[in-house]
Amino acid sequence: MTKRYAFGLAAVALAGAVIGGCTSNSVGFTPGNGNSGGNSPPPGTNSYQQIELLSRPAVKEVFEAFADHDTTNRVEPYADPTLQGMILSFSEAFRSKKTSQTLQAVLYPNVLKVDLSQNVTTASYLGYETGGATGSKFGGRALDDDVVDISLGALFGNTLSALGLIPDDHKEAPCLTTDNVAYDKNNTSTFPYVQSPL
Repeated sequence: MTKRYAFGLAAVALAGAVIGGCTSNSVGFTPGNGNSGGNSPPPGTNSYQQIELLSRPAVKEVFEAFADHDTTNRVEPYADPTLQGMILSFSEAFRSKKTSQTLQAVLYPNVLKVDLSQNVTTASYLGYETGGATGSKFGGRALDDDVVDISLGALFGNTLSALGLIPDDHKEAPCLTTDNVAYDKNNTSTFPYVQSPL
């Protein structure tokens, strides 16, 4: 198993654990410190409270007003009250309707999707949503994927048309397709494969 595939699986497992273990009516509980929510979980179990939903870096920050984050951080990913509509209305301000609709279909819900039936060894950010156009159909996220630039490229650039998902609307803004932060890919060779903080 390559480290890229392992990281993708680990990320999916973590996301699944966070999402699967939480509901909008979860009871806050700190193991060892008693129940902070007023209701005790059944003996032998813990209940956790979802405090942040951020599967795809940059997606919420681009499309949602910061004032909405506290509310949307606590909802199920398929029930975000603002994100789906905001992706469409925001992008329609400067992109074609077809591009905006495709962008909405690719970026909503704000989760990392994977196809476990794929017999591949590499994860690929937006790979599932784009039919493998970004690397593999497995989806998830590889450690070396520059997810911010990929997301900005889909929104402001010609990423979706270059992948063959839609015709080019010729309304790109190339100066906005990168955060201009170089992504250092010198990760470690052992789990969790990330560098020490600078």
